[in-house]
Amino acid sequence: MKKNLLILIAFISTSFLTAENSKAQTFNPNLATMLQDTLNSYFTAFNNIKGMTAGVYLPGQGYWQGKAGESFTGQAITQDMEFGIASNSKLFVATIMLKLAEDNIIHLDDSLHTWLPNYTNIDPDITIRQLLNHKSGISDPIFISPWMDTIMAHPSRVFTPVEVLSWVGVPYFPKGTSWGYSNVNYILAAMIAKNATGFHISKLIRDSILIPLNLDSTFYDVEESVIGTLAHRWWNAGSGPVTDYNGVSRVGLNTAGGAAGSLFSNSSEILQWYHALFSGQILNASSMTELKNFVATTNPTQQYSLGLFRETTMGLTYWGHGGDTWGYKSKMIYDSSMGAVVCALSNSYPNGMTSIPFLLYRAIKNHVPACAGIITGPTNVLQGQTNVTYTTTPIANVTTYVWTLPNGATGSSNTNSITVTYTGSAVSGIITVSGSNNFGAGNVSTLAITVNSNTTPGNVGINVVIPQRNLHIKDVIRLEPRNQPPDNPVEGDMYFDGVLKKLRVFDGTVWQNCW
Repeated sequence: MKKNLLILIAFISTSFLTAENSKAQTFNPNLATMLQDTLNSYFTAFNNIKGMTAGVYLPGQGYWQGKAGESFTGQAITQDMEFGIASNSKLFVATIMLKLAEDNIIHLDDSLHTWLPNYTNIDPDITIRQLLNHKSGISDPIFISPWMDTIMAHPSRVFTPVEVLSWVGVPYFPKGTSWGYSNVNYILAAMIAKNATGFHISKLIRDSILIPLNLDSTFYDVEESVIGTLAHRWWNAGSGPVTDYNGVSRVGLNTAGGAAGSLFSNSSEILQWYHALFSGQILNASSMTELKNFVATTNPTQQYSLGLFRETTMGLTYWGHGGDTWGYKSKMIYDSSMGAVVCALSNSYPNGMTSIPFLLYRAIKNHVPACAGIITGPTNVLQGQTNVTYTTTPIANVTTYVWTLPNGATGSSNTNSITVTYTGSAVSGIITVSGSNNFGAGNVSTLAITVNSNTTPGNVGINVVIPQRNLHIKDVIRLEPRNQPPDNPVEGDMYFDGVLKKLRVFDGTVWQNCW
């Protein structure tokens, strides 16, 4: 078991260099100004937000960070303050379960009874996958009466997972027949992880994700010590205006919620986490396929996979998750085309903060060049070939197109089409295109090109005798080089092979290299 965990740590640790290097990139100043203006404007418009931080990651540009409001009177929010991320904790748990499945420690189709005893109102045949995608049917008692009142009345009490499971009521529906969000699903997933490995889910997250990714400001509350400075949480206890709730213990809340929502972090590290995960640095290809296997929910604009929503808002479709807890809100957005990540964290609940990350995301989509489409054109060419045209579909938000060509190829264009000449010294390589404007460059589209050497066509004198076939050809002909034999040859057909640099003649059975 420990060996599996060490392998897991080594795998992620070596992969993280890509995400770290992106910090050295320069974020477009025009885009940074627009994002901060957007944050300021809507933070003011939603006057029920106490304080918040926000951040954006864009491939090719790196990271932008913004903040607004205060932690408490006289103390402004700082960029490094930690916030409760609530249900955005679920993606960490789902990733651990996928990693355990990669190592054959568990399988997503394992039933609960494989790992846990039976519990009242919980079907023992529910699978781990059904826990993670909320198709288990298990009801969620935690944030409704009377159990919400119990937690509020005993804020410093430790609630065990087994005690919380005793609160579970009758199922929403038979397993697998519908969809229903339940925090209990992730409490059970964490219990399975512990029984399978011997380690609490907090240690698995730290050893397998946080340490390798250098996320040293993220922690699992109560199980781990507070790291850094927490933004004061403001809550209204269910009604009325919010008040500073910082002096109230979080132990009861975060032991009851457990793996469903007990992580704390800052916007910078959550951006790094999303970028590392979705750029393929953590999970293998099979696990990423599982992560992208979205199922229908009860909302036609939302689907759910494993700790992850796919949502459509005002015509824009993105992946992510929200999180609400007593005094904190979080919202994550990931654009799978652009590779863009948007994060927002606030220190009050309830409030309208969730709209702000979407507005930041919409500003990016409306101003940064969109992803380039597929490049069309010949992929096999010859040295000396001219007037070769390549095209991509028009890119949104573009003022100019940026093309790059293989060495020895020439051509220039600031449109979505380019005409290329392959000189005699041209070599195989990649054609790329992207869009650019005052807010930066969009993602690049690529096309691999194979450049074949050429022989100048001209008059070729031949005198070919193939005695075994009684074939004798003597003539002066002009041949154009080609890279493969003609179809359906007959005896006496010939061609000059531009790759082999040989004249080839068909003897009725096979092609003979003659010169």
